[in-house]
Amino acid sequence: MLKRIILLTSIIYFAIFNFGFSYNTNSNELFNSEIEMYSVYDEDFKLLFQKDIVAVGDGYLSDDNKYYEVVYVDEDTKNGLAKFVREVKLPEVDFSSGPIPIKIERRVICMYMTHNDESYVPSDGVDSVYGNGGIRDVAIALKSALEKHFVNVYFNDALHIPHDTKAYSRSMVTAKSLNDTYKPDALFDIHRDATSRSFYVTKVNGRERGRVRMVIGKANPNMSVNEEFALYLMAVAKEMYPWLFTDIYYASGHYNQELDGKAILFEMGSHLVEKELEMESMTELADVITTALYNTTINENTGDLTINGVENSENKTVNKYIDDIEKDKVSVLAVCIGVTIFAAVASYAIYVFFKNFKKSQLNNTNKNSKNN
Repeated sequence: MLKRIILLTSIIYFAIFNFGFSYNTNSNELFNSEIEMYSVYDEDFKLLFQKDIVAVGDGYLSDDNKYYEVVYVDEDTKNGLAKFVREVKLPEVDFSSGPIPIKIERRVICMYMTHNDESYVPSDGVDSVYGNGGIRDVAIALKSALEKHFVNVYFNDALHIPHDTKAYSRSMVTAKSLNDTYKPDALFDIHRDATSRSFYVTKVNGRERGRVRMVIGKANPNMSVNEEFALYLMAVAKEMYPWLFTDIYYASGHYNQELDGKAILFEMGSHLVEKELEMESMTELADVITTALYNTTINENTGDLTINGVENSENKTVNKYIDDIEKDKVSVLAVCIGVTIFAAVASYAIYVFFKNFKKSQLNNTNKNSKNN
């Protein structure tokens, strides 16, 4: 009860005073972009994150594993308030002490871009073009980096412009075609975000590096599986390159992620970040993706991960483990459908039986009446 009172007080204070400030973005970060961005704060009025589109009910998993939910958004000031919900425990991750197992296996990843127009102001001069913008260069950099890990990458750069609410309906055609044709291990939609530069740029050993956000669609019926995969990627990245991921954002859409349990939307930096910084980070992102998918095992009893682990009766690669989860869901669904159909047929058969039985009784009664 006390927490609710504190939260309600915060929202009222937020609505009346709008914090008395807005997030200060350095003028040299603005360039010529007119994209508006939301700044969302926690209950102590500390900045949590920024994004171009924020809605009440959206979720946010910070890089220190705290999950928040957006409870208030002021459309005039583009400020928002999020409440802390819970701590999220990532899987335990170990490195195998043995030699890296040699694996010869099918490796297929598919990529596309729902918002082809997205660009990087410092490098491209604009934040959007009517066609393939700077985001395509980042996607190609990721493709090249994945191929160095012996992955067959099928990248479809079909245009889904304009950048509007129907873009995902158009890109669904592309995503479904890729998924049906190549049966990939993972399906990635490549984007760039809209935030201040500082949110996506960090220094690693004195060198600036571009970071990445993962987005999960809350309206997607496959959300629990997509989230599980995203958490595995996050856990592996924290061991390999802890600076790489900013967070996981849970938005209100579906983002075509119902197509595959390992479908992820990647935000490759912001419109105010130099494109080259994000392109350079694709080497590390590809390393995390391939390590998590193909060279990390999950213990089915404990849920713990082992990088460079050996597959056995208790341990499967993340790739196979999530595939099995999807197969189990399909099997359960098939059983449920079968039971439903059986119940419907049985109900109809019983109905027909009693209807005929009643009709037979009525006929016998009429015959007896006539004979009498």
